[in-house]
Amino acid sequence: MEERISWFPIAPRDELSPEIQALFDQLEQKLGFVPNVFLAYAWKGKRFEHWLAHFNALMEPTPGLSKAEREMISVVVSAANRCLYCMVAHGFAVRVLLKDPVLGDRVTLDYKRAGLSPRHVAMLDYAVKITKEPSACSEEDIQKLREHGFSDEDIWDIAEVAAMFNFTNRLASATGMMPNREYHGMAR
Repeated sequence: MEERISWFPIAPRDELSPEIQALFDQLEQKLGFVPNVFLAYAWKGKRFEHWLAHFNALMEPTPGLSKAEREMISVVVSAANRCLYCMVAHGFAVRVLLKDPVLGDRVTLDYKRAGLSPRHVAMLDYAVKITKEPSACSEEDIQKLREHGFSDEDIWDIAEVAAMFNFTNRLASATGMMPNREYHGMAR
């Protein structure tokens, strides 16, 4: 039985741009499947390509904010938004990047009890505040993160990754995106 990926149309692969088709080929070789978010969003063509470029740029590690930390932000924001797709897909990424499936699941499900450093808890608390109470964000939040060793560039990236996932979570939930079944058993 094949699950429905989205409540919206899924574009036939041969109707997608050559760039998107090539990306899907690469993903099938690397993962063994194409993530459903790509399949669901690809029917919007250029918007999908712009979103993906922005997403990829945001998730690139910098000296002050690793890929694992960026993925931790993604799952904590997704958990706060109760986004099934992103909790599952990015939960897999956190498990891989932390090289610890138990810690990865704990971060996804309850970061405050996962055993993280105070620095990471402060980072994730800020991401949740951006998600749940954006108008309550203050300069004091920035100063607290600076005290934990984050640079202004790092703090901006924390905010931008959180904002990207708030957008993506809302789109995934509003369109009925379902995570690929494969993610559930990966990196365990």
